Amino acid sequence: MVNFKEINYQESLERLKEADALGIRLRLGEFSTSQWLQKENINLDEVKEVSKAYPDLKIFIIGEGQFEGFYIYSQKQETCFKFEPELSLLK
Repeated sequence: MVNFKEINYQESLERLKEADALGIRLRLGEFSTSQWLQKENINLDEVKEVSKAYPDLKIFIIGEGQFEGFYIYSQKQETCFKFEPELSLLK
């Protein structure tokens, strides 16, 4: 998980609720989401690899604002990760 940084699970759930309330959560399958994923250069193969360790993995994307980003989380393991592209540059 080169580009993913673990973040606080409870805080991530609050971010998701806030993004839903503000209407800035992006949904997979929408054209604007596809554009955002391409712009951010998200590698979905890496997400697929992570899902092997977290079979209940869920994705949420916040399209703008202070917490803009691509998040994956597991409710069962109460774990959340945020995509951080600059992490791969540090290696």
